[in-house]
Amino acid sequence: MALLRPSELARAWELHPKTVYLWIREGRLRAIKTPGDQYRVRTDDARAYCEKNNLPMPRAVAAPGGTVAIVGKLSPTIRSLTRAAKNRGASVLTFPTVLEGLVGVAAAAPDVVVLDARAADVKPQDAIRTWRKHPRTAALPIVVFEATTRASWLKIGATEVVVGSETAEVVEAVLHRLEVRTGG
Repeated sequence: MALLRPSELARAWELHPKTVYLWIREGRLRAIKTPGDQYRVRTDDARAYCEKNNLPMPRAVAAPGGTVAIVGKLSPTIRSLTRAAKNRGASVLTFPTVLEGLVGVAAAAPDVVVLDARAADVKPQDAIRTWRKHPRTAALPIVVFEATTRASWLKIGATEVVVGSETAEVVEAVLHRLEVRTGG
């Protein structure tokens, strides 16, 4: 179970951090104190507080395992990856076309993007170049699978490339990137 800083909750709820600290001190929002005398809120307590008080659910609360955006048509690799990510506690966003993925990834700013190199509606390479230019997605890890070569994808901004269709290798690469991003 993840622990959240009150300042993270305040940012998600668009409140001043002092308001969240006040709720904690009044006992309205359950929190624990660290040995360093800092407050931390368990994700379960934050989720219950959001539901009780009709507040927006911060992504760290709704998906404590992070978020994976998968761009590509449904395939056995995508099914396996979706199952593995959800088993790890991550939320999964799927975009069957690159065009939908371009817009959806920029809007959601997930923790990891997975891109099928065979997608054809828009060149996947153009999607990577676009994401790298957008401030919200410039630093996102992008894992490309079903590629025929590695060097060209890395040159345009992919973080990791899985040549061929090794499902286990794709799942391992994505879960590793997710762990690095979410600290899990």
